[in-house]
Amino acid sequence: MVEKGALAFRERILHGDPVRTTVWLAWPIIVANLVNISYNIIDTFWLGRLGRASLSAPVVSWPLIMFFHAIGMGFSFAGVTFISQYVGASDARMARKSAGMLVGFSLLLSLIIATTGYTTAPYILRAIGVPNDVLPKAIGYITIIFAGEPIVYLGFVFNAIVQGLGDTKTPTYLGIISSIMNLVLDPIMIFGWFGIPPLGVEGAAIATISSRAFVGFTGTYLLARGFRGIKIGLKDLVFEGWWVRKVIKVGGPMAVQQSANSLGFVVMTSIVSSFGSAVIAAYGIAVRIVDLTQAFTWGFMRATSIMVGQNIGARNYGRAEEITKKNMLMLASLLTLGGLLIILFRQPLPAFFINDPLVIREAALLIFVFTPSLPFFGIYFIGNAVARGSGHTVPVMIISIVRLWVIRIGFSYLLAFLLGWGPLGVWVSMSLSNIGAGLAAYAWVKLGNWKKPVIEHVRPPSLATTAEEIPTNE
Repeated sequence: MVEKGALAFRERILHGDPVRTTVWLAWPIIVANLVNISYNIIDTFWLGRLGRASLSAPVVSWPLIMFFHAIGMGFSFAGVTFISQYVGASDARMARKSAGMLVGFSLLLSLIIATTGYTTAPYILRAIGVPNDVLPKAIGYITIIFAGEPIVYLGFVFNAIVQGLGDTKTPTYLGIISSIMNLVLDPIMIFGWFGIPPLGVEGAAIATISSRAFVGFTGTYLLARGFRGIKIGLKDLVFEGWWVRKVIKVGGPMAVQQSANSLGFVVMTSIVSSFGSAVIAAYGIAVRIVDLTQAFTWGFMRATSIMVGQNIGARNYGRAEEITKKNMLMLASLLTLGGLLIILFRQPLPAFFINDPLVIREAALLIFVFTPSLPFFGIYFIGNAVARGSGHTVPVMIISIVRLWVIRIGFSYLLAFLLGWGPLGVWVSMSLSNIGAGLAAYAWVKLGNWKKPVIEHVRPPSLATTAEEIPTNE
C-alpha cells in the first residue's frame, strides 16, 4: 500500500539524489504553471481578435490585481514554510494544525482583499493614467475578477499546502482540468456562442473566474474529506495567537516584498501606458511569450523551497546548501537555452497574437533586449526559494524592492523620459533589474546565514506523531 500521510514524501526529499528529486518535484509544477500561463495566452489570443484596447485591458488590470493578492500571498507563503519544516522535523500533527490555521487565516484575508479591490480598483485605474479607449474595458474586467476572488484564493491555498507536503502532482491535474474549462469558456463568453450574449473583455474575466473556481471548490472538498494526511474541519480554521505572531514575523517581509513588487508593476504599467495602446499591447504580448520560460522558473523555485524547508526542518543544512547550488546552475542553464529560442523567433511569435505591424515590431524589440537577463532572473528566483523554505525573508525582500523600485522603475524614468529613449529605455531597465537582482541573490545565498529553522517546540523524531496516526484519504 502506498503511504498517503503527511510524511509520505519526506524520505525522498531528505535523502534522494538532489537533481532527480528536484526534477521529480519540479516537473508537475512546471506543467501546472504552463497551464496557468495558458489562461493569459488564451485570453490574449481571443482578445487580440477584438483589437488593441480589448487586448490591453487585462494587461493593465493584472498588476493591480496582484497588488491586492500580495499581502495575503505573503502570509500564505509563511504558512507553507511552517508546514514543510514540520514535515522535515517529522511532526505531522503540527503540519496538519498549521494547514488548518493557514486556510482560516487566508480565507479571512481573501474576503478583505476582494472587498477592497472591488471598491477601489476603478479609481486606481483612472489614477494611473490608463488610456481612455482601454479604461472602460479594464474596469469591467477587474471588478469581475475581484468579485470571484475568495473561492479562487482557496484554490491557491490548497495548492500551497499539498506542495508543502511534497505533492506537486495533484495541483497539476486540477490545473489541467481548469485550463481546459477556460479554453472552452473563453470564446463562448467573449463572442457569445450558444445563445449567450457577446461579453467581450468581461466574458474573458467570467471564463477565468469560473475555471479557477473549480480548483477552489475541489481543493476545499478534498481538505474537508481528508487528503494526504491533512483533514480540516471548521474548528481547525481558528488560528491561534502564537501562530499568527510567527506568520507575521516570517510572512511580514514576504507580504511587503509581494505588495511592493505588485505596486511597482502598477507603476510600470503607468509608465508603459504613457506610450499608448500599441506599446501596452506589445508589452502584454512579449510578457506572455517570456512567461513560457517562467514556468520552469516557478517549478524550480517551488521545488527548491520544498526541499530547503524540509531539510532545514530536519537539520540537514549541508544538503540544503547543495540543493540550492545545483538548482541555481540547472535553472540558469535552462533559461539560457529558452531565451535563445525566444530571441530566434521574436518576430513570428508576436504575430500569432495580433496582426498589427507596430505592435509586432515593438514586442520583438522588447524580447530582444529583455530575454538575455533571464538566467539572472532564475538565480534571483532560487534565492527567493531559499528565503521561503528557510523562513529568513528580510534579505530577499530588500533585494526585491531594490530590483523593482530602484533599478527597474528608477532607470525607466531616467532612460525613457529624461534621456529620451522612449519605450527602449523601459525595456533596458527591465533587463538591468534582473541582472542586478540575480547577482545580489547569489551573494546572499553564498553568505549562508539562512541555514537555521524558524519552527519551535519540535519534538524529537522518536516522539513525533507518525504519518500512520494521521487520517488519510485511503
